[in-house]
Amino acid sequence: MRNLLEFIYSELASGRPVVSAVIVTSSGSTPRSTGSRMAVSVDGRCQGSVGGGPGEAMAQRKAQTVHQTWHSTLLSLDLSGKEAADAGMICGGKQEILLEYIPADHKNAELFSRLLTAWDAGQASSLCTVFIQKSQETIILDRTLDSASLADSVPAPLREEARRSAHTSRLPTIAHQDACTLLVEPIRPPGTVFIAGAGHVGQTTADLAAYVGFRTIIIDDRADFLIPERFPRAGRLHHAPGFEACFQQLDMPADSFIVIVTRGHVHDKNVLTQALQTRAEYIGMIGSKKKRKAIYEALRQQGVAQSALDQVHCPIGLSIGADTPEEIAVSIVAELIQERVKVG
Repeated sequence: MRNLLEFIYSELASGRPVVSAVIVTSSGSTPRSTGSRMAVSVDGRCQGSVGGGPGEAMAQRKAQTVHQTWHSTLLSLDLSGKEAADAGMICGGKQEILLEYIPADHKNAELFSRLLTAWDAGQASSLCTVFIQKSQETIILDRTLDSASLADSVPAPLREEARRSAHTSRLPTIAHQDACTLLVEPIRPPGTVFIAGAGHVGQTTADLAAYVGFRTIIIDDRADFLIPERFPRAGRLHHAPGFEACFQQLDMPADSFIVIVTRGHVHDKNVLTQALQTRAEYIGMIGSKKKRKAIYEALRQQGVAQSALDQVHCPIGLSIGADTPEEIAVSIVAELIQERVKVG
């Protein structure tokens, strides 16, 4: 998503309009769901995806028409039936894609600049778009980040729905009133993964987590392990004086993920003790069931509730028979993605 926001902002700031393609309805079996977005520049460059294949190619071609006419439109795709099968679209569902012409003016550049700034700061935001379809043209009535500032021309029920969805919904919301359609898109950063342990598993997990969009913070008490060459994608390398106080001087928002992969049981126990006192959404610890039993028993004796321990993912990662550091990293990041979907 960040690459998409940056692409749109860069084009607008450079004086070039953009056509934004976003799926507003999706039913049946389709490659992407409501809220999936793609941007198409005036010279045909694309960022993002609305599903790939012939359907996306059709959206790209239609986007070039929108660039020429300056008129937004609603593209309906039927991915079922013989005609779709002949075109290679065999998913079997239906989609509507809003192709919105975004002029390269100061207002639009500022809007996407704010989205990008919020993303980089780890702050959630919502993009509210209200449109009405007349004949072959789709008219954008309003587009804003502040649901409370929707224009008076927007029906009151939609304004109320925008305010509600922008603050509570984690998934795109569609609502209709008086021929108007409201699309509320929560734009939430992918989350930050705090990886305690800069060894082989920590290194490969950090690289893979960053590759799928997570911001990564690597924590270790060995300065010689925390070098940029080992963690080229890391958001931050944090040298802790010891694992007994590894989260000090680190801001940890509620949607954080903690991965505990240190070099020893004692360090893992120390990190887990602190992790249970944070607001982290996910806590995972590497280790066997025997190791888990020993550490959990020690923590229970220290007064940690069993209900808290039950929230810890240990052994960490999805069960895929992983053995090597790279395979373990795949299992860990797969579980992080699974949990991120639940959170976001």
